[in-house]
Amino acid sequence: MPKTSFIAKAPGELIFRENMEQSAKPSEAAKPKSRTMLYAIIVIVLVVVGAGVYILFQPKAPAAAGTTINIYDNGASCTVATQCGFNTSTNHNVSIAVHTSVSWMNKGQAPHSATSCDSAHNSATGCPAGLNSGPTAWDTGIMNPGASASSPVTFDTPGTYYYYCTVHTFMHGAIIVS
Repeated sequence: MPKTSFIAKAPGELIFRENMEQSAKPSEAAKPKSRTMLYAIIVIVLVVVGAGVYILFQPKAPAAAGTTINIYDNGASCTVATQCGFNTSTNHNVSIAVHTSVSWMNKGQAPHSATSCDSAHNSATGCPAGLNSGPTAWDTGIMNPGASASSPVTFDTPGTYYYYCTVHTFMHGAIIVS
């Protein structure tokens, strides 16, 4: 209910005044006390954003050196290990250091693959040394002449990793990681 009060203005004269209660004003966002405070907030935001961008786009550590294993054949029908294989005709094994990436390139004239000897890809003929004990498994799929594996395999655990060609199961090799 409004409050009513009478105020004397001059002798014998009364002024009627009514004070109305007012509803609360909606709260406003706090304003910075000064321009200096505003500039300090802007600088802090820019520093935080700049640090985030730096962390996201800083140069990555260089990848471990890679090795390419060439797959070869004599261009005729590849029916025995002396006509086709991995690496060289005398050594089908490759020795590498831990954290090295390996890729395969088909330098022959017949389709080939490089498939690890693990429980998912085991072939009695292709994996004469048995299954790999390490966690690394791969299958390049069939690579036509001149093609290379779509992505290299990185060997992070020491051991011997046996593999074979799914097209020519007598072709096999080993990667020795130390």
